Amino acid sequence: MIPLRIVETDRDDFDGPVVELWRESEFIGMVFWDGEATVVQVYPDGDGDVFDLDAGELQRVLDTATQIVDPHALDEDFGDLRAEAAADDGWADEHPATVELVEEFDPQAAHRSDDGESFFPGEVAEAFVRRCEDLDLAVVEVEGFDFDGERLHPRPGLELMVRPQEVMSWGEFRRFANSRALESVHAWNTRETLVFAFVVQQPDGESFVA
Repeated sequence: MIPLRIVETDRDDFDGPVVELWRESEFIGMVFWDGEATVVQVYPDGDGDVFDLDAGELQRVLDTATQIVDPHALDEDFGDLRAEAAADDGWADEHPATVELVEEFDPQAAHRSDDGESFFPGEVAEAFVRRCEDLDLAVVEVEGFDFDGERLHPRPGLELMVRPQEVMSWGEFRRFANSRALESVHAWNTRETLVFAFVVQQPDGESFVA
């Protein structure tokens, strides 16, 4: 199935940004903020038929689009999950490498969201990926944002997702994933405002948002 892509636009009849959904040259629909909620409009194809869309990919695209158009998307107060975990000694059962990584890099984050997700500047992001390799952890998702000092602004297209391959051992997959992550961070890191968010996988298969 042909992958979806999103295009952020500004329209005179909308107060905020509008995200268009495309599949190659086919216009699928658009996502916008109506003042109260995020609205998705999906249009029929050129022949008047419905579009068949991959549900997982559509959800991922809509999540990104919502972060772009919803002025409150990154402001919701979920509480600092890491602080709660620490207070309850919730890290006691975590993988030792995960605890070491978090303790080392949390203080280096350029921004922390209310739910505890960290966003790292370029140089720190590259060091983060290298440290994951040292600790036998794999960076399986990378996403780039612009950070203006107060708010995060998603950057469509700056997204990487790597999934395990049956033919690879854990060590092979870890090296492959971290190599892809490091290449992406290095290639995308062209502006001072750019920060990076990561999802990391442990050798036991469990993943966590850094």
